Amino acid sequence: MIRSNSSPLDAEEEIDTPVSPKTRQLADRLFAEIAGGTYRLGTRLPAERLMAEQYGLSRNTVRQALALLERSGIVLRRAGSGSVVNYRPAQQEENPTAPPAPDLLDVLDLRELGDITSPLELGVVRSIIEPEIARLAVLNMTSRDIEKIKEIQAEIDRVTVDGERFSALDDAFRMQLAEGTHNPLLVAIYTMINRVSNDAGWSVQRRRRLTPARIREYKLQNLSLCGAIESRDIESAVEFMRLSLAEFNQDLVRGA
Repeated sequence: MIRSNSSPLDAEEEIDTPVSPKTRQLADRLFAEIAGGTYRLGTRLPAERLMAEQYGLSRNTVRQALALLERSGIVLRRAGSGSVVNYRPAQQEENPTAPPAPDLLDVLDLRELGDITSPLELGVVRSIIEPEIARLAVLNMTSRDIEKIKEIQAEIDRVTVDGERFSALDDAFRMQLAEGTHNPLLVAIYTMINRVSNDAGWSVQRRRRLTPARIREYKLQNLSLCGAIESRDIESAVEFMRLSLAEFNQDLVRGA
């Protein structure tokens, strides 16, 4: 684990593979977010696909940026498990947190879990977790966190017919809400929920079948939720989240 206030990226004297400006810019941006506490020691970075969509870059550029961070010891990467932060800023040393819990992805076979989890079981878990995420997001989100949410919302607003793209952006939106709670354990739990949902065959089919009308309804719900969070309205944010989950659960029951 690295402990420092300066970027280990700047300490590299030579790089075997040429790095494009976009790759370096993304690596610097991710390091700044890690050093600033957006992603804390032991937390998992978003999936390459989601980061590519969030930053408007190719997956290859994202992959190269993560490889640069890994080479500098800032993250640890494992095939099929993503990238985990391996860096703690020096200012956190006065009050070090407990060592991160064992990686759940090393303990559980989440693909198998996705296969055996029913739509109703997923709906129950999301109904327990996500209203609390909405509440904590209102309380703990910084202005920077809110700007990230609004950036994803702007991308969502551009989607009209592509159910898979909408679903990917919606996952990124909700994952950013979880990150905005600044609760590492809650982020880890929600990351696991997302992975199980994405691996479930019925979920994949549902995403492909989303109609333009349903996408439009979900977009309006996200917009209302985003507005409630920005205005720091806890009750409205929790209520909008519950309404959104009710629609989601109805769709699962109908097989929509």
